[in-house]
Amino acid sequence: MSSPPSRSTGPDYVRVGSTVFPRWLPWLVAVLLVAGGGSTAVLLATAPDPGPGPGPGGQAAGPPPDGPSWSPGTEPAVPPTATATPTPPPPAPPPSTHPAPVPTPAPPAADDPAEVVEEYYRDLANRDFAAAWELGGKYIAHTTYGNWVSGYDATAALSLASAGTEGGGRVRVLIRAVQTDGTLKTYQGTYTVSGGVIVGARVTEQ
Repeated sequence: MSSPPSRSTGPDYVRVGSTVFPRWLPWLVAVLLVAGGGSTAVLLATAPDPGPGPGPGGQAAGPPPDGPSWSPGTEPAVPPTATATPTPPPPAPPPSTHPAPVPTPAPPAADDPAEVVEEYYRDLANRDFAAAWELGGKYIAHTTYGNWVSGYDATAALSLASAGTEGGGRVRVLIRAVQTDGTLKTYQGTYTVSGGVIVGARVTEQ
């Protein structure tokens, strides 16, 4: 079998393997590539940014929204406001089982006539002449304090045998006094008490 006649390369052709191309063909391809690359760059620069594409599963990529989504024309749901429950008042204490104390009678007043006379003779028996003087001795002694105290120098013991209250603050008394020589003297009479002190005396020896 005979082979086809070969084409002469000549100065206007170039051989690539067994193929012969015109010399202007590579330049044309280069120009087209340059022109096509510039057009592609212009198209990419002027194309709008499509934004982030869909992520996995067909969802748009990007951070999740901060709050619940809502569409125009609808109001977002508002959480209900907590209502404070009023605190009930504490229960009233049960009634006391202890009754109120009953007032007790007051003790006898210090200016009771008979008690004043009895205290006067207790002071004399204890030889507390200063207290007896203030309780009435200065009103019935008719002398100085010194002379009044000296009048009891011969008395060894003194006692009030009885004291009975009469009307008008008067107290009838019976007094026994043992002398230093051992003799016994008896006195009786009345004392008058006013304002808690002895203000008068009518006492004589029996």
